[in-house]
Amino acid sequence: MSEKIDYIDTYYSRTLGAVATYPELVGNCEADVCVIGGGLAGLNTALGLVERGLKPVLLEARRIGWGASGRNGGFVLRGFDAGDIDIPGRVPPDQKFRIMKGCLDAQDLIRQRSMTYSIPCDIVSGSLAVTWGTDTKELEDDVRYANDTFDMGLEFWSRQRVQEHCRTPRYYAGVFSKWDFHFHPLRYTHGIAAAASSQGARIYEQSAALKIKKDGADWCVQTAGGQVKAKHVVVCTSVYGSGFDRKLDFSVFPVQTYVMVTKPVDRHDLDSTINTPYCVYDLRFACDYYRVLPDRRILWGGRVGLHAEPKDISALMLADMFKVYPQLKGRVEADISWAGRQAYTPYRMPVIGQRKPGYWYNTAFGGHGMVPTTLGGELIARAIAGHDGGYRDFDRYGLLFTGGPFGRYVAQAVYSYWCACDYMRYEGPFARRPSP
Repeated sequence: MSEKIDYIDTYYSRTLGAVATYPELVGNCEADVCVIGGGLAGLNTALGLVERGLKPVLLEARRIGWGASGRNGGFVLRGFDAGDIDIPGRVPPDQKFRIMKGCLDAQDLIRQRSMTYSIPCDIVSGSLAVTWGTDTKELEDDVRYANDTFDMGLEFWSRQRVQEHCRTPRYYAGVFSKWDFHFHPLRYTHGIAAAASSQGARIYEQSAALKIKKDGADWCVQTAGGQVKAKHVVVCTSVYGSGFDRKLDFSVFPVQTYVMVTKPVDRHDLDSTINTPYCVYDLRFACDYYRVLPDRRILWGGRVGLHAEPKDISALMLADMFKVYPQLKGRVEADISWAGRQAYTPYRMPVIGQRKPGYWYNTAFGGHGMVPTTLGGELIARAIAGHDGGYRDFDRYGLLFTGGPFGRYVAQAVYSYWCACDYMRYEGPFARRPSP
């Protein structure tokens, strides 16, 4: 038996409540599909399969939602990490529409599943994307484009409207989405696992996949305690697993981000600063994102790291908070903070597709994965269950080489460049700043 690994200490693990645990795989078994990875990409794939009558086995190396799915900001936003109203690359308009429409449908599916399966994940509707820049014409054009092309129902908000919710002179305008929402991601992840399990999916925790090999018409996935034999295998491990497929490993690079949660904040202090039920994020490359939790705590996340974890994440996050809301300095204290890693690709789009016949991948969702993991799970489940080819819309963003072991250094250079651009545009000596 392997050494058991539990959750790291986060606000979500502290408030998770009673949830199921799943056994370690011992011995050999057979399944229609073997899904590797117990985050939302793998769980949505497994649930999509059982909803279509197939019987998958899911292998998780640690605990369900141990990685990015269970320790993120809890934002359930439209679009992808590459953009919330469009996608990169020369993609034909009909294909672009299918991809974005699929993402919006997946957002609706999350709401539907939370109700259908009675998942107590504390959904709160509404997101507000804010800009540090004074030139808002491009932002207004983007809202018109998103509404005319994809019927997103976005609203452009003036500075005055934004400041009713975010009482800071830092922001100049914003975009409100009534369809976006935020929630407790670890509870939701466990809810999806429970839903899949109740319909026949077999889930194993503490069961890392060590090797994948072909065995006649089937695939065999080996763990320390046993083996799964299946006609299909789906790799959904992001950066916390793998090791058995170098091409897949070298198509992504790991990026860290950080989250801090304060102690409960006085109601008057919230009313005079973050006076909104919505989740908020700014439109810089290295953005701040934050929301008020049900117990009057502030969750604040941001920054990007590619090397060692900072010694004091809480201090960094508080400094970022006070830059936006200086009136909170001396009024709030950090309670807990943590880091999380995500898998990024050069396009900042997920990789969803088929590596070889029967060998699928559904991974690399960057820092924007709640909705796209649902879309990816549905695309792969439909492909396996009904030979639907919708996943091919993502061929444009396939397994590109990111530099192997040197990829993170290339990523660091790119990140530093974009941070410099953010600084020159919004904070440098020649930046245009709104008056108080």
